[in-house]
Amino acid sequence: MPAYFFDSSALVKCYVAEVGSEWARSIVDDDDNVIHVASLTRVEIVSALTRRFRRADITQAEFENALTESQLDIPNRFELVALSDLAIEQAAVLARKHGLRAYDAVQLAAALVTGRIISQAESVELTLVSADVELNAAAAAEGLKVEDPNNH
Repeated sequence: MPAYFFDSSALVKCYVAEVGSEWARSIVDDDDNVIHVASLTRVEIVSALTRRFRRADITQAEFENALTESQLDIPNRFELVALSDLAIEQAAVLARKHGLRAYDAVQLAAALVTGRIISQAESVELTLVSADVELNAAAAAEGLKVEDPNNH
């Protein structure tokens, strides 16, 4: 079963129409795929949707619908990755090593921890899905397979 780790820049594409949305939805909607997301993604999705609404990129109805759907999906549809103290420590190292923003470093640390666990338990390679160029570069440097929905 293919395993993916979606950061918020990729997951938000499942709730608003933008470049890469159709591809991201196809991955998430495929029942053969297992989708992992960090627990902090709930906060990042709310922030991303609110910013889009305040910039008038989406309507009030689109905002409300996307917010409701995403907040129901995240805990019920995806495999939530809790943020352990070890992941936070690793995020600090990754932030310094790659010059990442704080939440991007946490997303990468969560993806790396998840990747190690599923590769040992299930012999499956995890793919990080992100629309963030800096995060993708850092993830690739750390040995993760990466997909950018903006390329699809």
